[in-house]
Amino acid sequence: MGYMRKVSANDLRVMIIGAHPDDPDITGGGLALNFVRAGATVKLVAMCNGDKGHMSMTSAELAVRRRGEAQRSKAVLGVADYLVMDHHDCEIEVNLETRREMTRLIRGFAPHLVFTHRTCDYHADHRAVGTLVMDSAYLLGVPLWCQETPIPSVKPAIYFLRDAFTKPSEMRPDIVLGVDAEMDQLLEALCAHESQFFEWLAFDKGLLSEVPPREQLEARKAFIVKHWMIPRKGHDAQRFRERLAEVYGQGQAERINFAEVYELSEYGYQPGRDELGWLFPFLPQGVFG
Repeated sequence: MGYMRKVSANDLRVMIIGAHPDDPDITGGGLALNFVRAGATVKLVAMCNGDKGHMSMTSAELAVRRRGEAQRSKAVLGVADYLVMDHHDCEIEVNLETRREMTRLIRGFAPHLVFTHRTCDYHADHRAVGTLVMDSAYLLGVPLWCQETPIPSVKPAIYFLRDAFTKPSEMRPDIVLGVDAEMDQLLEALCAHESQFFEWLAFDKGLLSEVPPREQLEARKAFIVKHWMIPRKGHDAQRFRERLAEVYGQGQAERINFAEVYELSEYGYQPGRDELGWLFPFLPQGVFG
């Protein structure tokens, strides 16, 4: 697939493309924080405005609210941008128009790394977004496709965000990242998505009676840990413990309680071991050697 020109961490450009506001944070927030701390430019994208995820608000009111929540999360995470697109929740379609939109979106930012949903995810919007990124992967370098948006010099490596599904295959842990040190800041960012974790998702899970009051931030963080972080990042730390040991060493791996996992897509750039070292500068040196 060619060669990627080495850049410093300050010149790295990273894009996390999720379906809904909160998808990039809940799944890739620890990764985003590590890249931000390394000096990279990080852009989060929600391909829809999330206007269906509530039990009592109108769609119009909810769309406005969720944009505001995304911007509050952006401020906590310190990312360069948190873009919320205009598609309606539950209505993202895989078609020529959205394929062009995805191509322009990625070309316009010129990332070295793109992270997105696997195409076997549970939500139709998640599957659609993952498919759109895959469908755009080769087209990013086709000159006569979307001619109005210039082709950047960078061909991105594309990674899948985690899920727990096993069909057609279980997640392959190409990149594993212990995120215990990032959890407090990440939880503060997730608390910004109030309409989701403390209203809609709590309602959907039958947990409304357990939601702590707004002024009890630490209790709200604990609520998210119990119901979303332990089943996700805690579960991944357990199921990929051997891979964590390969990266961090057995002793440190045993102390990791929360982990994020990413699988390299065959559709994008295929980085070599030497390239992985500077693409993920916060991972232990020599792990890719």
